[in-house]
Amino acid sequence: MAETGPPKRIVRPIASAKKVALPPTRTVISKPAKTFSVGTGQGRKMGEKILIYADTGMGKSTLASMAPDPIFIDPDNGCTDLINPTTGTKVKRVQDENGNPPSDFDDIRSALHDFSLYDDRETVVLDNATVIQDAAVPYMLATIPNDKGTLMKNIVAYGYNKGYQHLYDTMKLILQDCDMLCQRGKNVIIIAQSAPNKVSNPGGEDYLREGPRLYSSKDANIEALYCEWASHILRIDYQGVWAGKDKKATGDTTRIIYTQPEVHFRAKSRILANGTNLEPIISFSEPSDDSLWKFLFPGKVDNANN
Repeated sequence: MAETGPPKRIVRPIASAKKVALPPTRTVISKPAKTFSVGTGQGRKMGEKILIYADTGMGKSTLASMAPDPIFIDPDNGCTDLINPTTGTKVKRVQDENGNPPSDFDDIRSALHDFSLYDDRETVVLDNATVIQDAAVPYMLATIPNDKGTLMKNIVAYGYNKGYQHLYDTMKLILQDCDMLCQRGKNVIIIAQSAPNKVSNPGGEDYLREGPRLYSSKDANIEALYCEWASHILRIDYQGVWAGKDKKATGDTTRIIYTQPEVHFRAKSRILANGTNLEPIISFSEPSDDSLWKFLFPGKVDNANN
């Protein structure tokens, strides 16, 4: 009987793998490293970031008109006949050759970028953010496509919450523009209408809190974005209003300015340059009451050239 050995191993040629094209080499542009030191930040003049909100007719624009040397950007023509009650003169505003203010989103940003408009002014007033947010929507629809590269007809067509995330990113551009003005030493006041916003409460039931009337959701909270940007959030309201058993509002209708928050509304004020804080409540009892600005800008309001 013939011996049988192990089965012969059949060696087949191995097919050569295709060469995979490598991605192009990425050019890294390096910039010279900065030299840093430790300091206090003194000597650099930064403008104040101020957010004023209140219901319609509470005097938001009038209050802003008494800030140091203000110039207004009012997309809805709301400041055409606005008069500074302390000087009796009309406020200055940004306008085109026909006397119209920048009204669409592109024009508003172009006005903010034209620093020459504000060389001899101390304060830039955006009146108001609620209107600017409305103007941001058509700009977004005309410039930002969906994931497939198609422009949308309305904000919900982007898909679940994606349109509002685009709106959030678009409204962030305004704050970047405002920051450039603040870095040039200009105060920036942003005005907004007020509205109740729902607050998620991990420790109990959700509740309503009054704040600027800007879009607010878990993933795209423009209201929170603008409040985080501001150094001072100022709320104008009546001094004492309460509801009786019949649920009718009664009380004193003297207007005041809140600078510190309570559970049911937003407000805040950071430490001033002189190391002090604004009072929690500041008088605004009549249209010409400029007490707020005398606290915030001591020595500047009386000499304002409006």
